[in-house]
Amino acid sequence: MKLRRNIIFSALAFFMGYLARITWSVTSPYSSLRPTVAEDSLIFTLFFLGYVIVQIPAGILADMKSAKLITSLVLLPLSLSLFLSGMANNIELEYIASLIMGLSAGWIYPATLKVISETYKGRELAIAMGYYSLAWPLSITIAGLAIPYLTINLGWRWPYYILAALGIVGAIGTLTVSYPSNNLKGKSGFIIKFNRDVTILSFSGFLFFSSYWIITLYSYKYFLLIFNNPYLAGISYSLLALTGIPSTLISGRFINRLGVKRTLMVFELAYGILIVGIAFLHEPLVVFVIASLMGFIRFVITPANSTAVSLVGGNKSGSVAGTVNLFWQSSGISSPVLASIILGYSNYFVLWLFSALLVIGSAIGYISLKIKN
Repeated sequence: MKLRRNIIFSALAFFMGYLARITWSVTSPYSSLRPTVAEDSLIFTLFFLGYVIVQIPAGILADMKSAKLITSLVLLPLSLSLFLSGMANNIELEYIASLIMGLSAGWIYPATLKVISETYKGRELAIAMGYYSLAWPLSITIAGLAIPYLTINLGWRWPYYILAALGIVGAIGTLTVSYPSNNLKGKSGFIIKFNRDVTILSFSGFLFFSSYWIITLYSYKYFLLIFNNPYLAGISYSLLALTGIPSTLISGRFINRLGVKRTLMVFELAYGILIVGIAFLHEPLVVFVIASLMGFIRFVITPANSTAVSLVGGNKSGSVAGTVNLFWQSSGISSPVLASIILGYSNYFVLWLFSALLVIGSAIGYISLKIKN
C-alpha cells in the first residue's frame, strides 16, 4: 500500500493532539508551579472537558465540510495553547491553556479519521489505520524520552515552545495535501448515526480508555516513585509505547486475520493481565519487560478501535468517530478524578488493579458487537 501524504499529515496532526495532552504528565514533577495531585487532575480534566465538547460538531462538519481545512485551522489554536502553557506563571493560566488545548485538539480525530476512511477501503483500511495510529505510540515514546531530557536540561517550559512551533509547521503542511471529497458534502440534515454497534463501541471504549488514561497520565510519577530515577522512569514510560511502533505497523495483519471484534477482545484481556503485573512487580528489568509487552498489545488495540469505527460508520464515519470519541475521551474527565480519589485514600497498587478491571470489563463488552470483519 502506498504511504500517501494524507496519512503523513493526518498522523502529524493526531500526534500533536495526543502529545499535547500528555506533556503535562511528564513536565508536572519539574514545574516551578509545584502542582498538587488535585491541581494535576484538574488540568487533565479541563483538557478532556474541552476535548469532548467539540466531538459531535467536529464529526458532523468532517462529514459535510473540508476535513483538510478543519485539521489545518485547529492546529493554530492548539499551538497557541501550548505556548500559553509554557509561559504560564501561575496554575490558573495552566488551567486556561489546558481547556483551550482540549477545545482545539478535539477536532483532530474525527476529521483525520474521516480522511483515512474515505481514502482506503477493504483490507487496505486496517493497514492504513496502522500507519495513521503510529502517531499514538510515537508521541508517548517521545514524551518518555525527549521531554524529560529537554525539561532537565532546558527547563520545563521548552517542550511546550517546541511543540507550538511544530504545530504551526503541521498547519501549513496540511494545506498542501490533496484530501478526498466527503461524500456527504452539501447534504442537509443532522447527519449522525447511533445504533447498537455504536453504543457498544462507546461503552466498551469508555472502559478501556478510562484505564488507558489512568496509566498514561499517572505511570510516569509511579515509575519515578518506585525507581527514584528520572531516566529509568522515562525509559519505563516510553516502553509503554516504544514496542507499540512495530505492533502498530503490523496491527492491520492481526485485524485482518482475527477480525476486529476478536482482536479487541483477545488483546484487551491480555492487556488487563499485564496491568496486574505492574501492580505486583517492581524490579526494573521486570517492569521494562511488562511495559514493553503492554506497549506492543496496546497499540494493536487502538488501530482496531479506529477500524471498527470506520466499518460501523461507513459514509458517516466522521460523525460516528465524533460520537464514540465523545464517550472514549469523556473517560479523560472522570479517570483523573477517580485516580486522585484512589490515590488520596489508598495507593498505586489499588489504582492499577482498578485499571485492570476496567480493561477486562471492556473486553467482555465487545461480545455483543456485530461487525462485518
